[in-house]
Amino acid sequence: MPGRHPRGPSARRRILNATLELVADGGYDALQVRAISERAEVSSRTIYSYFSSLDSLLIVAIGEQSQDLYRRYTLAPPRARTPANRVQKLIDELTDITTANRKLTVALFRALLSGKPDVEPFVRGFRDVLQTLLVAAIAPNGPTPADHETAEILQAIWFTALIGWATNISDANHTRDLMRRATRRLLYKR
Repeated sequence: MPGRHPRGPSARRRILNATLELVADGGYDALQVRAISERAEVSSRTIYSYFSSLDSLLIVAIGEQSQDLYRRYTLAPPRARTPANRVQKLIDELTDITTANRKLTVALFRALLSGKPDVEPFVRGFRDVLQTLLVAAIAPNGPTPADHETAEILQAIWFTALIGWATNISDANHTRDLMRRATRRLLYKR
């Protein structure tokens, strides 16, 4: 039976950390209850008391890992003169983060695209967070409906470009270049 950690991280935090470590090293196939349970020193029942599926666990783990970025960009968007330059700074940083570990990002996409009903709210949340970040970069002083529409389009292009990277169709530089071109075309008059 796994030991208690009265002064260490909570069971939930240990589960999240173990998930990230295992998937970063072994990819989606390493996302296994037994391995997570052993590394986090919790029972499988404890894992399922916090998370309805392994896919939702992985999405939450990655989402919580990126909370600092979210707070930073929504409270203080990148400083640049134009919306296009602010968006490009954001996209470059997001691309650097997501392409830093191919196994982790591919696993995230597999989880997001699993089609499982319990994952749907996380997919919406992932989309909404990215759109919020883009809106903050486009219009830090208050967005218009057109700004929200532009953010939605840019989010869809970036996600598609990252799928190309994750499946080895393109590289990270292509993703950055594609986003630079899309940003210029959508925000060129601003």
